Amino acid sequence: MRLEAATTSRDPAHAEANEDAIVILPGRAYAVIDGVSDRTGARYDGELSGRHAARLVAGTLERLLPGPPPPAESIVPTLTATLHEAYLRHATLAAAQADWGARLCCTLALALHDGPRLHLVLVGDSGIRLNGREVLQATKDLDRITATLRSHAWHAVADPDPMLRDRIARQVAWHGTAQHPAPHGLDLAAIAAAAEAECIAALPHVPRADIAHLLSRGIVGAQGDYQNNPHSILGYGCLDGFAVPRTLLRIATLDTRTVETLELFTDGYFRPGATPGLAAWEQAHAEVEAEDPAKVGRWRSTKGSTPQRWADDRSYILVAP
Repeated sequence: MRLEAATTSRDPAHAEANEDAIVILPGRAYAVIDGVSDRTGARYDGELSGRHAARLVAGTLERLLPGPPPPAESIVPTLTATLHEAYLRHATLAAAQADWGARLCCTLALALHDGPRLHLVLVGDSGIRLNGREVLQATKDLDRITATLRSHAWHAVADPDPMLRDRIARQVAWHGTAQHPAPHGLDLAAIAAAAEAECIAALPHVPRADIAHLLSRGIVGAQGDYQNNPHSILGYGCLDGFAVPRTLLRIATLDTRTVETLELFTDGYFRPGATPGLAAWEQAHAEVEAEDPAKVGRWRSTKGSTPQRWADDRSYILVAP
């Protein structure tokens, strides 16, 4: 068996801030987990919410999966119960029910061996690549909208200082164009109009009201309306201690004999490696960073890299039976 794995903090100076987690149980299960960036600053057992969520989920998988393989359909409800119990333990259930920003949130990509079968469970935008070709990963039009907003804000900042541009653009994406006063004296109405026009053209299937809502309220004020919401075209799945609709999960079962290589990754990798293996994925990461470090061009994102840190944590596992 060939096994390669790594998890890297977006801040090289603070590995303890890494909100990703990985699980490796050789011959049993493999998982990458991406904690959603904290929005309130609240700490759980000394950890920010995204990191705490990822480690709770990882710990539950490590306890659960060494035994007989559970039904794949039971994994997400079990992990949901773990996060729900954490709210009860920390007396934060009411806050989490009232405000999605107060929730423990993370994504999951899991591969579970079950004799001749391999079960894949995906929640959110962490992904799996099979045999170096087929990528299973949810794409979020919602993120495309807020990334477009961030890009327009970044280009509107006249100061060339990359740290300042990143901070101001992130503030606009975070809090939207309805915030007052406008950061750095930006013309938020003009930014909103340009971003809205681009999103309407690029996403004709998304209701204009949803685009306007996200641009106006930003990630903090609007994204929670779509989390685990199966009734919106922008709805997406997330482990947050509350029910995840089946339509927002992906569960697949494969014959293990058809799997030559299995790769699991978080969305800190903006492009897959040319071939299976950590070195190829790190090469792809380096090329993306060289081309668009701020993540406001070809590789637009809701977060960008600066000279001090990467845009996001990144994690990767390769298994070649």
